Amino acid sequence: MTFQAKVIYEFEAVGEGELTVRVGDIVTVTNTDVGQGWLFGVGVDGKEGIVPEAYVERIPDASYVPSRQTSKTDTWDDEWDSDEEDKSNETSTIQVVNPSAAEVRKVSPDTGSRQGSVEPGFSLGKLTNAFGKSDTVSDYLMGMTETAATVAKEAIFINEPNHGYFQWETHSEPFTCIIGAPKKSSKFGGMKSFIAYQVTPSFSNIQVSRRYKHFDWLHERLVGKFGMIIAIPPLPEKQVTGRFEEELIEHRRVQLQSFANRICRHPVLSNSEVWKHFLIQTDEKKWTQGKRKAEADPNVGISFLTTIQAPFVNAEMENILDEKIVNFSKNMTKMESAVKNMKSVANEQMSKYNVHSKDYTEIGKAFSQLGSAMQEEAPCLMNIGACYQEMSGMWDTQGTKDWEPVQHLMHDYKGLAGGWQGVLGLYGNMKEKQKEILKADGIEKEKDSAVARVNIHRIGVEAERTLFGEELGNDMTHISQMFLVEQINLHRQLADRLEKLYYDCWPGAAGEEQLLPNPQTLATSDAEPGLTDWD
Repeated sequence: MTFQAKVIYEFEAVGEGELTVRVGDIVTVTNTDVGQGWLFGVGVDGKEGIVPEAYVERIPDASYVPSRQTSKTDTWDDEWDSDEEDKSNETSTIQVVNPSAAEVRKVSPDTGSRQGSVEPGFSLGKLTNAFGKSDTVSDYLMGMTETAATVAKEAIFINEPNHGYFQWETHSEPFTCIIGAPKKSSKFGGMKSFIAYQVTPSFSNIQVSRRYKHFDWLHERLVGKFGMIIAIPPLPEKQVTGRFEEELIEHRRVQLQSFANRICRHPVLSNSEVWKHFLIQTDEKKWTQGKRKAEADPNVGISFLTTIQAPFVNAEMENILDEKIVNFSKNMTKMESAVKNMKSVANEQMSKYNVHSKDYTEIGKAFSQLGSAMQEEAPCLMNIGACYQEMSGMWDTQGTKDWEPVQHLMHDYKGLAGGWQGVLGLYGNMKEKQKEILKADGIEKEKDSAVARVNIHRIGVEAERTLFGEELGNDMTHISQMFLVEQINLHRQLADRLEKLYYDCWPGAAGEEQLLPNPQTLATSDAEPGLTDWD
């Protein structure tokens, strides 16, 4: 659906396909399904490109009724099944019922910073406005945002087990969630088909059926509630170029499993009411009730920060944490670029495997053709041809063993990096607002509140940074080990098969001296034992 939007933050294009816009420009948006917080549109100069969704504000159209845009290729991602739910005129933005809670639209960036990868779903208010009570962040810092929970069930605790080490507190036993084999179903007498994934949490072992649209709804709720301080794991991309339907469905299942694993491992997200509702509810009526309750949750966006209980820190610790967060922000910028590059390399290498498979097939055919012309003089040629055609199959399946897992992990961290941009952008904005409040001729209570509430966000960001660092280290170690093992196995199998071919063609000692290792290689192997010695 095409609509017009007004630019509220200046954006300078730095990447291919991006569109430079200035504050006040009118952009005609022609595609909202770009993903990762981007919109595709036409600028005032007639040029086309993508702009961050958070940098523009839709111009209201009285004839327009908001609806969730669906990719034409996404045939199983249709409207909600319940007729009762259809009447609620859902939108992809999160509606706020409590006027004291934060206004929820799309994440706004820190002034002057580039937030192209920001996850949509929450709002910081109009951060570029002049300092005043109408600013959502300022209202929060000065204590005007209602504290909806303190030590009640909504409260989120951060502890400090060691000096300067902050972590989210865990109150329940860890659990896992299995995303099972997808099933194709239909409705309306078979006129509309969809895919349902079987979801089974370990704490109940009761299977529930969820479609991609349900995961999409869940993701919006998590971003809207927690996205100001927690980087929410991404969902699978809407469509994967060049994949057949069966392969796409399995590709999605693997990435949905990764999404579920990360939610289950997170101390806050795993215990959230909306996640538990998603995992356990099988009754349609109760599902609808829980869904509406989640959508009416007042503790979303900046109001969620009022539920966090954090330890007191002095000025010295504030400076230490600030330095850590600043360094982390710099590293995140580097990591985001590196992750995108590695994902591109993984895609390219998987394509090359297909080329290798075809090459080996052609090599095998060439040797077989040559052998058929001289069967008596050189019978080994037919064996070589058969061997190479057989080895071509190894390349067919290799991509799923080494590069595809790398591809999946880079997808996760690309999305997480985008979420972190929003968290860090808010943190920078809060610090600027805190300075304004402390300099202004306000009452001391508001100034004390600003110091305390910035510290809550500061400590929350640090707790999340600590958890993220642990996950990152574990993930990169695991994927590196797995990648190398699969690479070793592939080349070992190829070498073993070629060596067997050699002795099958020339049994006995004939030519054996040609397979003896180079003395220099043996010296290296003796000096560095391990993977160089396959036996």
